[in-house]
Amino acid sequence: MYTLFSVLILIVCILLILIVLVQNPKGGGLASNFSGSNQIMGVRRTADFLEKSTWTLAVSLVVLAFLATLTMPSKTVVEQKSVLETKMKDTPSGNALPDFATPADGAAAQDSVK
Repeated sequence: MYTLFSVLILIVCILLILIVLVQNPKGGGLASNFSGSNQIMGVRRTADFLEKSTWTLAVSLVVLAFLATLTMPSKTVVEQKSVLETKMKDTPSGNALPDFATPADGAAAQDSVK
């Protein structure tokens, strides 16, 4: 279902791009080409049609995007830990470290500090 909505979104996007490119912001565009002849759709009707189709495609794009979001397949999230987290868990605790031999008398300990 998600793939269907994705394809429909692509089609609507392409149509919307084409209709916007046909329009001219100064009142020209496709509507100005029909000013000299009397067609079934006059100049004003062509501009109205282009504007209505732009709005219709924009609203349908928003609706399709919302529906695609709702039907998006969800994957089960597997908890992955970072490398640092796994190394921290694998290191032995502080109690497991070996004890270093300490000199019995304090004089030997002072010599080693100097």
